[in-house]
Amino acid sequence: MKKTLEKIKTRLNIHYRDLKNGVNNGINGIKRDVRNGIERGANGIEGAKKIVKEQPIPKKHPISVVSGIAAIVIFWSFILFAFALYPGGFNPLENWMSDLGNLVKNPNGAYFFNLGCIISGICLFFFFIGLYEWYIGGIRNKILTILTQFAGFISALSLMMIGFSPINYFKSHMFWALIFFTVSSFVSFFPSVALYKFKFTRNTAKFGFLVCAFNVFFRFFVTIPIFEWIAIFLSFSFILVIIYSMQKRVKRFRAVRNGNIVV
Repeated sequence: MKKTLEKIKTRLNIHYRDLKNGVNNGINGIKRDVRNGIERGANGIEGAKKIVKEQPIPKKHPISVVSGIAAIVIFWSFILFAFALYPGGFNPLENWMSDLGNLVKNPNGAYFFNLGCIISGICLFFFFIGLYEWYIGGIRNKILTILTQFAGFISALSLMMIGFSPINYFKSHMFWALIFFTVSSFVSFFPSVALYKFKFTRNTAKFGFLVCAFNVFFRFFVTIPIFEWIAIFLSFSFILVIIYSMQKRVKRFRAVRNGNIVV
Protein backbone atom coordinates (compact mmCIF):
# COMPACT_ATOMS: atom_id res chain seq x y z
CA MET A 1 0.00 0.00 0.00
CA LYS A 2 2.82 2.32 0.93
CA LYS A 3 4.63 1.60 -2.34
CA THR A 4 1.46 2.27 -4.27
CA LEU A 5 1.02 5.65 -2.56
CA GLU A 6 4.64 6.52 -3.29
CA LYS A 7 4.17 5.64 -6.97
CA ILE A 8 1.04 7.79 -7.10
CA LYS A 9 2.88 10.62 -5.38
CA THR A 10 5.79 10.30 -7.79
CA ARG A 11 3.47 10.36 -10.79
CA LEU A 12 1.61 13.37 -9.39
CA ASN A 13 4.90 15.18 -8.90
CA ILE A 14 5.89 14.38 -12.46
CA HIS A 15 2.53 15.59 -13.80
CA TYR A 16 2.72 18.70 -11.63
CA ARG A 17 6.23 19.42 -12.87
CA ASP A 18 5.16 18.89 -16.49
CA LEU A 19 2.10 21.08 -15.98
CA LYS A 20 4.17 23.79 -14.32
CA ASN A 21 6.73 23.70 -17.11
CA GLY A 22 3.96 23.81 -19.70
CA VAL A 23 2.32 26.80 -18.05
CA ASN A 24 5.65 28.60 -17.71
CA ASN A 25 6.51 27.88 -21.33
CA GLY A 26 3.08 29.10 -22.41
CA ILE A 27 3.42 32.30 -20.39
CA ASN A 28 6.93 32.88 -21.71
CA GLY A 29 5.67 32.25 -25.24
CA ILE A 30 2.86 34.77 -24.79
CA LYS A 31 5.30 37.31 -23.34
CA ARG A 32 7.65 36.72 -26.25
CA ASP A 33 4.86 37.10 -28.82
CA VAL A 34 3.57 40.26 -27.14
CA ARG A 35 7.09 41.70 -26.99
CA ASN A 36 7.70 40.87 -30.65
CA GLY A 37 4.33 42.33 -31.57
CA ILE A 38 5.10 45.54 -29.71
CA GLU A 39 8.50 45.75 -31.38
CA ARG A 40 6.99 45.17 -34.83
CA GLY A 41 4.30 47.75 -34.10
CA ALA A 42 6.92 50.23 -32.92
CA ASN A 43 8.97 49.60 -36.05
CA GLY A 44 5.85 50.08 -38.16
CA ILE A 45 5.01 53.34 -36.40
CA GLU A 46 8.58 54.59 -36.73
CA GLY A 47 8.55 53.60 -40.39
CA ALA A 48 5.31 55.48 -40.96
CA LYS A 49 6.69 58.48 -39.09
CA LYS A 50 9.82 58.38 -41.23
CA ILE A 51 7.76 58.33 -44.43
CA VAL A 52 5.65 61.27 -43.27
CA LYS A 53 8.71 63.22 -42.11
CA GLU A 54 10.50 62.65 -45.40
CA GLN A 55 7.51 63.74 -47.50
CA PRO A 56 6.87 67.43 -48.19
CA ILE A 57 3.79 68.29 -46.16
CA PRO A 58 1.34 70.74 -47.77
CA LYS A 59 1.00 74.25 -46.41
CA LYS A 60 -1.35 74.96 -43.54
CA HIS A 61 -3.83 76.43 -46.03
CA PRO A 62 -2.96 74.76 -49.37
CA ILE A 63 -3.68 76.60 -52.60
CA SER A 64 -6.19 73.89 -53.48
CA VAL A 65 -8.18 74.61 -50.34
CA VAL A 66 -8.31 78.37 -50.86
CA SER A 67 -9.03 78.28 -54.60
CA GLY A 68 -11.49 75.37 -54.24
CA ILE A 69 -13.57 77.22 -51.67
CA ALA A 70 -13.44 80.36 -53.83
CA ALA A 71 -14.69 78.39 -56.87
CA ILE A 72 -17.63 76.96 -54.94
CA VAL A 73 -18.66 80.26 -53.33
CA ILE A 74 -18.33 82.28 -56.54
CA PHE A 75 -20.13 79.76 -58.76
CA TRP A 76 -23.18 79.31 -56.56
CA SER A 77 -23.39 82.98 -55.56
CA PHE A 78 -23.49 84.04 -59.20
CA ILE A 79 -26.00 81.28 -59.94
CA LEU A 80 -28.29 82.70 -57.25
CA PHE A 81 -27.97 86.22 -58.69
CA ALA A 82 -28.84 84.99 -62.19
CA PHE A 83 -31.68 82.88 -60.76
CA ALA A 84 -33.18 85.86 -58.93
CA LEU A 85 -33.07 88.06 -62.03
CA TYR A 86 -34.63 85.51 -64.40
CA PRO A 87 -37.89 87.01 -65.79
CA GLY A 88 -41.11 85.18 -64.96
CA GLY A 89 -39.52 82.74 -62.54
CA PHE A 90 -37.06 79.92 -63.04
CA ASN A 91 -37.88 76.23 -62.47
CA PRO A 92 -34.98 73.70 -62.23
CA LEU A 93 -37.46 70.95 -63.08
CA GLU A 94 -38.06 72.52 -66.48
CA ASN A 95 -35.12 74.84 -67.11
CA TRP A 96 -31.54 73.83 -67.81
CA MET A 97 -28.93 75.63 -65.78
CA SER A 98 -27.56 77.10 -69.01
CA ASP A 99 -30.86 78.96 -69.46
CA LEU A 100 -29.64 81.31 -66.75
CA GLY A 101 -26.94 82.46 -69.17
CA ASN A 102 -29.35 83.07 -72.05
CA LEU A 103 -28.74 86.65 -73.17
CA VAL A 104 -32.27 86.94 -74.59
CA LYS A 105 -34.38 85.17 -71.96
CA ASN A 106 -32.38 86.48 -68.99
CA PRO A 107 -30.94 89.82 -70.16
CA ASN A 108 -30.18 91.14 -66.67
CA GLY A 109 -29.00 87.93 -65.03
CA ALA A 110 -27.16 86.18 -67.88
CA TYR A 111 -23.98 88.13 -67.26
CA PHE A 112 -23.86 86.89 -63.67
CA PHE A 113 -24.14 83.27 -64.79
CA ASN A 114 -21.58 83.56 -67.57
CA LEU A 115 -19.14 85.56 -65.46
CA GLY A 116 -19.58 83.10 -62.59
CA CYS A 117 -18.62 80.21 -64.89
CA ILE A 118 -15.51 82.05 -66.09
CA ILE A 119 -14.26 83.11 -62.66
CA SER A 120 -14.99 79.80 -60.96
CA GLY A 121 -13.28 78.01 -63.87
CA ILE A 122 -10.15 80.09 -63.25
CA CYS A 123 -10.31 79.22 -59.54
CA LEU A 124 -10.62 75.54 -60.42
CA PHE A 125 -7.42 75.80 -62.47
CA PHE A 126 -5.58 76.83 -59.32
CA PHE A 127 -7.39 74.14 -57.34
CA PHE A 128 -6.07 71.40 -59.62
CA ILE A 129 -2.63 73.00 -59.94
CA GLY A 130 -2.39 72.92 -56.15
CA LEU A 131 -2.82 69.17 -56.09
CA TYR A 132 0.93 68.89 -56.79
CA GLU A 133 1.32 69.21 -53.02
CA TRP A 134 -0.26 65.75 -52.77
CA TYR A 135 2.34 63.87 -54.81
CA ILE A 136 2.80 61.64 -51.77
CA GLY A 137 2.04 58.04 -50.89
CA GLY A 138 3.99 56.33 -53.66
CA ILE A 139 4.10 56.28 -57.45
CA ARG A 140 0.54 54.94 -57.77
CA ASN A 141 -0.97 57.89 -55.92
CA LYS A 142 1.23 60.34 -57.80
CA ILE A 143 0.02 58.99 -61.15
CA LEU A 144 -3.63 59.15 -60.04
CA THR A 145 -3.12 62.71 -58.79
CA ILE A 146 -1.58 63.75 -62.12
CA LEU A 147 -4.49 62.16 -63.99
CA THR A 148 -6.88 64.06 -61.72
CA GLN A 149 -5.06 67.29 -62.53
CA PHE A 150 -5.17 66.63 -66.27
CA ALA A 151 -8.91 65.90 -66.20
CA GLY A 152 -9.42 68.87 -63.88
CA PHE A 153 -7.68 71.30 -66.24
CA ILE A 154 -9.98 70.22 -69.08
CA SER A 155 -13.00 70.51 -66.77
CA ALA A 156 -11.98 74.00 -65.64
CA LEU A 157 -11.34 75.12 -69.23
CA SER A 158 -14.70 73.78 -70.42
CA LEU A 159 -16.49 75.59 -67.57
CA MET A 160 -14.79 78.84 -68.57
CA MET A 161 -15.74 78.31 -72.21
CA ILE A 162 -19.36 77.70 -71.21
CA GLY A 163 -19.26 81.22 -69.80
CA PHE A 164 -17.64 82.63 -72.94
CA SER A 165 -20.13 80.86 -75.21
CA PRO A 166 -23.60 81.06 -73.60
CA ILE A 167 -26.57 79.03 -74.77
CA ASN A 168 -27.31 81.60 -77.51
CA TYR A 169 -24.26 80.22 -79.32
CA PHE A 170 -25.76 76.77 -79.22
CA LYS A 171 -23.18 74.62 -81.05
CA SER A 172 -20.13 75.90 -79.23
CA HIS A 173 -22.02 75.95 -75.92
CA MET A 174 -23.10 72.31 -76.27
CA PHE A 175 -19.60 71.30 -77.33
CA TRP A 176 -18.06 72.62 -74.12
CA ALA A 177 -20.98 71.51 -71.95
CA LEU A 178 -20.64 67.90 -73.16
CA ILE A 179 -16.90 68.01 -72.50
CA PHE A 180 -17.53 69.39 -69.01
CA PHE A 181 -19.96 66.64 -68.00
CA THR A 182 -17.87 63.89 -69.59
CA VAL A 183 -14.61 64.92 -67.95
CA SER A 184 -16.31 65.57 -64.60
CA SER A 185 -16.74 61.81 -64.27
CA PHE A 186 -12.96 61.33 -64.39
CA VAL A 187 -12.38 64.24 -62.02
CA SER A 188 -14.27 62.35 -59.34
CA PHE A 189 -13.10 58.85 -60.35
CA PHE A 190 -9.29 59.20 -60.26
CA PRO A 191 -8.98 60.73 -56.76
CA SER A 192 -11.53 58.24 -55.43
CA VAL A 193 -9.36 55.34 -56.58
CA ALA A 194 -6.38 56.92 -54.79
CA LEU A 195 -8.29 57.68 -51.59
CA TYR A 196 -10.02 54.30 -51.32
CA LYS A 197 -6.69 52.70 -50.42
CA PHE A 198 -6.65 54.45 -47.04
CA LYS A 199 -9.16 53.63 -44.34
CA PHE A 200 -9.48 57.21 -43.06
CA THR A 201 -10.37 58.55 -46.55
CA ARG A 202 -12.48 55.62 -47.73
CA ASN A 203 -15.82 57.37 -47.14
CA THR A 204 -14.61 60.28 -49.26
CA ALA A 205 -13.73 57.80 -52.01
CA LYS A 206 -17.15 56.15 -51.82
CA PHE A 207 -18.82 59.53 -52.25
CA GLY A 208 -16.56 60.22 -55.23
CA PHE A 209 -17.59 56.96 -56.89
CA LEU A 210 -21.23 57.92 -56.34
CA VAL A 211 -20.65 61.30 -57.99
CA CYS A 212 -18.86 59.62 -60.89
CA ALA A 213 -21.70 57.12 -61.39
CA PHE A 214 -24.33 59.86 -61.37
CA ASN A 215 -22.38 61.95 -63.88
CA VAL A 216 -22.11 58.97 -66.22
CA PHE A 217 -25.82 58.22 -65.74
CA PHE A 218 -26.78 61.82 -66.57
CA ARG A 219 -24.33 62.18 -69.46
CA PHE A 220 -25.24 59.01 -71.33
CA PHE A 221 -28.65 57.79 -70.17
CA VAL A 222 -31.09 60.33 -68.69
CA THR A 223 -30.70 63.95 -69.75
CA ILE A 224 -33.36 65.99 -68.00
CA PRO A 225 -32.92 69.44 -66.41
CA ILE A 226 -33.16 68.46 -62.75
CA PHE A 227 -30.50 65.78 -63.22
CA GLU A 228 -28.16 68.41 -64.64
CA TRP A 229 -28.60 70.45 -61.47
CA ILE A 230 -27.99 67.41 -59.29
CA ALA A 231 -24.89 66.41 -61.29
CA ILE A 232 -23.34 69.87 -60.96
CA PHE A 233 -24.27 70.10 -57.28
CA LEU A 234 -22.68 66.70 -56.58
CA SER A 235 -19.52 67.63 -58.49
CA PHE A 236 -19.00 70.78 -56.46
CA SER A 237 -19.93 68.90 -53.28
CA PHE A 238 -17.18 66.39 -54.00
CA ILE A 239 -14.68 69.23 -54.32
CA LEU A 240 -15.85 70.49 -50.92
CA VAL A 241 -15.45 67.02 -49.41
CA ILE A 242 -11.95 66.77 -50.91
CA ILE A 243 -11.07 70.14 -49.37
CA TYR A 244 -12.29 68.97 -45.95
CA SER A 245 -10.29 65.76 -46.32
CA MET A 246 -7.20 67.77 -47.30
CA GLN A 247 -7.40 69.91 -44.18
CA LYS A 248 -7.76 66.85 -41.96
CA ARG A 249 -4.76 65.17 -43.58
CA VAL A 250 -2.63 68.31 -43.32
CA LYS A 251 -3.35 68.52 -39.57
CA ARG A 252 -2.60 64.83 -39.17
CA PHE A 253 0.70 65.01 -41.06
CA ARG A 254 1.81 68.06 -39.11
CA ALA A 255 0.92 66.41 -35.80
CA VAL A 256 2.94 63.32 -36.77
CA ARG A 257 5.90 65.41 -37.82
CA ASN A 258 5.79 67.36 -34.56
CA GLY A 259 5.56 64.13 -32.57
CA ASN A 260 2.18 64.95 -31.06
CA ILE A 261 0.49 61.80 -32.39
CA VAL A 262 1.43 58.53 -33.99
CA VAL A 263 0.06 57.32 -37.29
